[in-house]
Amino acid sequence: MSVVPMKLVTLTGPQERFEAAMHVCVMEQEFHPEPALPYLSGVDGITPITPENPYLPLLRKGELLAAQMNIPLEFRSFDDYPDSLEIPAAYLQSLEEKRSEWNRQRDELERNASELRAAAASLEPLLGFPGDLDELRSMHYVQFRYGHLPIESFERYQPDILRLDQAFFFETARREHRVYGVYVSAEQDTAQADALFHSLRFHSIALDERAHGDAAHAVSALSAEAGAAETSAAGYARKLFALTEQETEQLLTVICYLRFHSELCELRKFAVRSQGSFYLMGWVPTQELTALDRRIGSVSGFRLSYVADDPEYLEHAVPPTKLSNHFFARMFQPLLSMYGLPSYHELDPSLFMAITYCIFYGIMFGDVGQGLCLSLLGILLARRQKFWLGNIIACCGLSGAFFGCVYGSVFGFEDILPGFKILEGSHVLILLIFSIALGVFMLGLSMLFNIVNGIRQKNWEKILFGANGVAGFLFYLGIVFAVVSPLTVGFNAFQPAYVFPVLVLPLLLMLFREPLSLLMRRDPGWKTVSLSELLTIGFFELFEILLSFLTNTLSFLRVGAYAITHVSLMLVVQMLAGSHLNPVVIVLGNAFVLGFEGFLVGIQVLRLEFYELFGRFYSDGGLEYRPKRIQYSEKSK
Repeated sequence: MSVVPMKLVTLTGPQERFEAAMHVCVMEQEFHPEPALPYLSGVDGITPITPENPYLPLLRKGELLAAQMNIPLEFRSFDDYPDSLEIPAAYLQSLEEKRSEWNRQRDELERNASELRAAAASLEPLLGFPGDLDELRSMHYVQFRYGHLPIESFERYQPDILRLDQAFFFETARREHRVYGVYVSAEQDTAQADALFHSLRFHSIALDERAHGDAAHAVSALSAEAGAAETSAAGYARKLFALTEQETEQLLTVICYLRFHSELCELRKFAVRSQGSFYLMGWVPTQELTALDRRIGSVSGFRLSYVADDPEYLEHAVPPTKLSNHFFARMFQPLLSMYGLPSYHELDPSLFMAITYCIFYGIMFGDVGQGLCLSLLGILLARRQKFWLGNIIACCGLSGAFFGCVYGSVFGFEDILPGFKILEGSHVLILLIFSIALGVFMLGLSMLFNIVNGIRQKNWEKILFGANGVAGFLFYLGIVFAVVSPLTVGFNAFQPAYVFPVLVLPLLLMLFREPLSLLMRRDPGWKTVSLSELLTIGFFELFEILLSFLTNTLSFLRVGAYAITHVSLMLVVQMLAGSHLNPVVIVLGNAFVLGFEGFLVGIQVLRLEFYELFGRFYSDGGLEYRPKRIQYSEKSK
């Protein structure tokens, strides 16, 4: 549960050696850049550095080429690549022109082949017609039409079609509810013939100019020409594939080189300059300062220096948050990120959430068999699918198996192991009382965390006077003791000697927390606080605080309630299985309870964490620590 301490480092060196210094000291190192201008704006002669980036257009061109060539973006070393902008520019231009020309040739050939295939296909129904296509096209006094009409139209009006004086119709083929054929007419009768066949829904097909000879010869020639075009197009496709194979490594090297130098140029927007020197500021973990000092000492050819400042002494400084946790706490950080990242001066609740989440889940879902199955499912999700939730499911399953041993429950059967049988005797009442006691303990612990956060943030209202500060903590535990003591030890705490210092005084402190906190900070603003407004608003706020204490405490009843629900559901499954315990019903029933209740319990535990606990001490709002590291792979972008 720790947030890594940070230092604000200011790097200084000759302006013309900016990129060289960034290369050694910032890129791929533990350095989170921070805009320097707000911190140095009062210094004479300080101006921002114009972030000129000649590498970015070339980088975009290279990435586009990689996408067009289906090359996944991956890291390639560019240490030996010449440090010159002209070389990658010429390479990308040449590669782009070569690909564009070959793509144009391939597309043109494929389009031509497609047109030839379509022309040949349109002539296939004409194979039964003996006429020469060139002669038909060259006739002057007789007009020729080729096409098709619906078969129902042809069969209904076939006698009339055959008796036409204006045209002669010759059927050539029947396909897909169509009749294909040709009709010829004298030039003076063409208009009337066209009108008659149009009324029969005749669709005319134009003969391709490349079709010569009779239909059979034309189909054969067009198909052969299409095949030759397809062969040539396939040749260009093979050349493009070979080009991809040949240029993949070089293109990835160029992209990585361009991306690195583009990121270097982007660092300029964080820096400022004055009298020939640059100033770049950034956050560095305290334990990394020795490594930074060593890197600065390795720079040769120019002087580079740095200053490390403690954020406590910098006005308006907001350090980023870097969490340092072991594996168990890191597993729950994705869940924590749903609520928000802790701020720099705040406790990291990752370990607290990991422990309490597993405990709550185990109590609410206590079963040895189902817990182990759930854990196995989580392991499979984590190892096979690389799903982050798998590790959490595995831990919750093990917790459920542990509490299943406490309850003596194995797949709902409670006669296999000894244990705390939830539905026996007064165990239900004991479990519910335990849930309330657990809630009191967890809420009190959350208030202590809030007090610690207040101390770290030097916030007197949070430490002493808030609903989750010392005043709220004393009042909450005091009222709990006053309610419980008559039932346990027979002591009546509702007496003036107890009520005033333990209950009334904390309420007054919470009521007047605003002026009291201002007074603690020696802020004269406490004198201007309106008493009437304070009392009016404070009354409703105190009512809300008291209500939240009650509802948050009672909300922990769900811990025991879900444990009772789990046992009850398994009893229903056993009743449905009958006296002979039908194995199919037992298996399906356990699978249903495992999936349905396991999912609901996970949601309810998350609700307890976020609303009942985190709401009392965790304000999130942290800025994620992002050192200047370049993500070269496509998945990371």
